[in-house]
Amino acid sequence: MSTEPTESNENASPEEEVTQGDWNISKVELKRIDVMTGEEEEEILWKQRAKLYRWSASKTEGEPGEWKERGIGDAKLLKHKESGKIRFLLRQEKTLKIVANHYVLGRDNFCILTPNAGSDKIWVWTTPNTSDDQTQIEQLALKFGQISQAEEFKKEFENALKINKEIFAKDPPEENDGKDSSKAKDDKDKESK
Repeated sequence: MSTEPTESNENASPEEEVTQGDWNISKVELKRIDVMTGEEEEEILWKQRAKLYRWSASKTEGEPGEWKERGIGDAKLLKHKESGKIRFLLRQEKTLKIVANHYVLGRDNFCILTPNAGSDKIWVWTTPNTSDDQTQIEQLALKFGQISQAEEFKKEFENALKINKEIFAKDPPEENDGKDSSKAKDDKDKESK
């Protein structure tokens, strides 16, 4: 084996190497698709960037639970254009994953705002949350950057609670709001027989 460079390698220079090809033509055409978010039939009553936490009870007895961050994003109160029902929604900023999604209910001690101990920027409430695959009763905390934002949220949330109390008093509870109505279950059983 010879260690001397061959004639073809001697004349080649990496700086002078030319690559041919048309790099501006895309070989795959992507079509624009309109994605439905579920918010098309709703109007935004209130919107503010905030951080959402969920209370996680301790798995071992005797140890305290802790607040776990669910995400940062635009917290919204959305009013459905036909039914008038108002729900709370928060999506993570970057992934747009829904981390909180529930009606602002006015029954069974749900959605009663309480201030967090030690901070005027945080409001805490309990609700049936439908952001995951299953509806779960969760204690949520929403943290704002300024006290004035937290005060505005309290005002808007309590107004939504008042409106929804009137609407839900007229309508029977829906399955997706976290409460099963025994009357609705009985009606379904009668229909299936």
